[in-house]
Amino acid sequence: MELAAIYTEFHKVLLGFIKSKVNNHEDAEDIVQNVFMKVAGSVGDLNRKEKLQSWIYAIARNSIIDYYRVNGNKKKLVIEGDIAESFSDEEYIDTTKGLDCCLIDFVNQLPDEYRDIIIDVEMNGIKQKDLVEKYNLAYPSIRSRVQRGREKLKQLLLECCNIQWDTRGNILGVQSKPACGNNEDGDCKN
Repeated sequence: MELAAIYTEFHKVLLGFIKSKVNNHEDAEDIVQNVFMKVAGSVGDLNRKEKLQSWIYAIARNSIIDYYRVNGNKKKLVIEGDIAESFSDEEYIDTTKGLDCCLIDFVNQLPDEYRDIIIDVEMNGIKQKDLVEKYNLAYPSIRSRVQRGREKLKQLLLECCNIQWDTRGNILGVQSKPACGNNEDGDCKN
């Protein structure tokens, strides 16, 4: 899809979306311009047209967050609740759908010494320092196992899932590879 067509299709709605999050019209215009500059630089990397809208809105959300981060000390923030919660279903599409089912299966494949600690830290939200007594290990050993467990988990994910990232490292899409025991359409088994 050409940039001009993308601009024509999304400019007005994107400007309205950004103006609803940023109270200054000029700043909203600047953010829209920055969003389209990022789109222009990476539109060739997008594989599927149906992901275009969610990709553009992800760039817009990140640009709004960057705007408030940079201008946080200069301007009063006028955000009602969390930005992510205020998006409608049309505007926000979960691009990581499918990753959670893959992740659970892969965590269960980790060796016991890593799996239990990863579950406690990443899924149960227990601080690493609080696990010293539970596992009867020194704190540096706990940290090391968390690091190694994350690394092993990353390897498993990259071997069995096709993960698409944008230039900022945000996940655009996830699909399991058929060779890793998934159903015919590539989605994870439940």
